[in-house]
Amino acid sequence: MAYRWIILIFGMLAYTTSYFARSNFQGIAKFVSADFGLDKGAIGLLGSVFLYSYALSQLPWGIASDRWGSRRAVGIGVLLTGATLWGFASSSSVNQLLFWRAANGVAAAAVYVVMAGALARWFSPKERGFGQSVFAAVGATAGEGTANLIVPYLAVNVASGWRQSTEILAAIIAAVAIACVVFLRSAPTGQQATERKPFDWSLAKNAQLWCFILVYSGSIISIRILPPWLPIYAADIYISRGMPLARAVIAAGVLSTLYLAGRIVGVPLIGFISDRLLTKGISRNSLAIGFLLLTAVLFQLMPLGIRSTFVLGTIAFLMGISINMYPLVTTAVSEAFGSQRTSSVMGFLNTFAQFSGASALLVSGYLGIALSSAPGNALAEYRGIWLVGIVGSAGTALLGMLLSYIRSRWVEPIPLLTEEGWMRDQKNIAKQP
Repeated sequence: MAYRWIILIFGMLAYTTSYFARSNFQGIAKFVSADFGLDKGAIGLLGSVFLYSYALSQLPWGIASDRWGSRRAVGIGVLLTGATLWGFASSSSVNQLLFWRAANGVAAAAVYVVMAGALARWFSPKERGFGQSVFAAVGATAGEGTANLIVPYLAVNVASGWRQSTEILAAIIAAVAIACVVFLRSAPTGQQATERKPFDWSLAKNAQLWCFILVYSGSIISIRILPPWLPIYAADIYISRGMPLARAVIAAGVLSTLYLAGRIVGVPLIGFISDRLLTKGISRNSLAIGFLLLTAVLFQLMPLGIRSTFVLGTIAFLMGISINMYPLVTTAVSEAFGSQRTSSVMGFLNTFAQFSGASALLVSGYLGIALSSAPGNALAEYRGIWLVGIVGSAGTALLGMLLSYIRSRWVEPIPLLTEEGWMRDQKNIAKQP
């Protein structure tokens, strides 16, 4: 089973491409906006069209992975991600931007739910929370860091604008697709890698699954609000202080790396701790709910960043930890419903979560304009944006707590898969013809 670390490494590499695809527009938003004359509503629409297609593609990719294997699904998805990014860089109209963002969303959806199932098969329960958290934190941080820092730097200092810098990354992603096909394996040798009936629709009535959906959705809503708007918000702050556009974009990208630092340091640590706390009766879902409530408080503090970029950087670092607890829910799903169906169950769950996140992002831009206390003041428009984050994170946390309480009182809980149970299941699977 030592090969599980190779699976983790190339899974993170694949997730880097997926997260870069969804975050690519964030780092170059100011350049694209200037090129096509986009307002905040149009920026939100470009982000949301990607996420809606991403959401619609979750269950199909999850079922395909459990049915035909994660290696094939990831390889095809990453290759299509590179191709659609190249198309986005070639766009000559807003409609073309929208089309390629939607196509990019379909392709990028191939990685997370697919690798969630693969990691559940390769990692035992005693280290599964850590494995899922490292996968999500490192892959997402590398992808978002590339989008927010490297691509804008290439656009300003190396390539001839945002188009050529995006094309360079698209070519690199195509090479990653080949590497994933070569090194990834759907399951350990001798163990079942596919499932004839990946998703049972009767699970849609499962109260525990809906509790997971609520908590996971709160994390995704927060992720769809903060990372896309943070570099734009920071850039607007720097511009309000007289900094030129190009320098403001780079400075905002640097500040945004504090959010990435919080995620890459804090998320694996919490994942590791969750593996230990589980043996003491503290569920992973309870931890995720606690961090959602912290997220709501941090969104409330975001306006303080206008007066101090140091405070904004501190909030960004803490947000990097608090809003990225979704791997805890993914791990809980694999333990509750089994590794052979993790991808398809996560596909169902993630469809709702991603629709919630896409809707939050779409509403945020228009609500920011509507609730602005000073029309024409770019910084005043963020009041409504942060309000969406507060309602989304706090609301889902409270509903998740309520449903969890109701379920604990009136519904018999599904026992989690123990380390011994996991080993027994793997031996039984290996014995199957």
